Amino acid sequence: MTRILVLSDLHLSPTHGFFWDNWALARDAANAMAPAAVIVTGDLCINGPDSDGEIAFAAAALRRLAPHTLALPGNHDVGDEPPGQDAEQLIDEPRLSRWNAAFGTDCWSLDLDAWRLVGVNAQLFGSGLAAEAVQDAWLDTAFASAAGRRIALFLHKPLFLESADEVEPTAGSLNLPPRQALMEKLRTADVSMVVSGHLHQYRDRTVDGLRHVWAPSTAFMTNHPLGGDPRPGMLAIDFAGPEPVVDLLRPPGLVEFDLAAIKGHGRYKFLRDMPACPPQAA
Repeated sequence: MTRILVLSDLHLSPTHGFFWDNWALARDAANAMAPAAVIVTGDLCINGPDSDGEIAFAAAALRRLAPHTLALPGNHDVGDEPPGQDAEQLIDEPRLSRWNAAFGTDCWSLDLDAWRLVGVNAQLFGSGLAAEAVQDAWLDTAFASAAGRRIALFLHKPLFLESADEVEPTAGSLNLPPRQALMEKLRTADVSMVVSGHLHQYRDRTVDGLRHVWAPSTAFMTNHPLGGDPRPGMLAIDFAGPEPVVDLLRPPGLVEFDLAAIKGHGRYKFLRDMPACPPQAA
């Protein structure tokens, strides 16, 4: 079996359950489809960097997925790399350790016939943490040992928004110095595809010969006009052939939540600041 599902940006919380019903629909659909694996590309939480309870809650939620499940952290799980979108939640060793204790690892590889799928922690690129160098060395080994398989890279943040030479620091994608270093690795290893989340919209573009696929969120829509489809959903990717086949899926009943409306059009800066509203089914 070579078909996987990609879920992203779940934003689960035991105290702020806005998106629990959407998650339950996506989870049940994934279980019914029985793919070779489910890959979750980050932001499982709302306030994971500062909440043991949220990380534990998200880990328990993922255990309800019947297929083999591989998760990657996002900025709402372990914090952002500098400069980040929230200076109070930058990645550090305790936050990374909390993730690894709950999920086992923040990087992995999976071989599916002629393909190797490689998942990495996007928040480490440019972080300056010791774990960044460890991941770099691990990634070199994962690429070098692919034994002729084509490679698809999975991570939370996209490499860039429109072009690889973007220089302005941003919380929306990797910043220029770590991006350049990573893209050199991708060129050397002849990586064919990059799959990311973070931006809450589906987009599928090939730039300079490398295919970049953005996964939608299961949780909510944002108002950033980046040329993608912002409606919640998930992806099915079949790696049976030389070119992966990507399908955008929307389980019936998925609600198209608007983030700005939920936060009272500016009343609350972050979801974690809002009054508690636990999910009905925890």
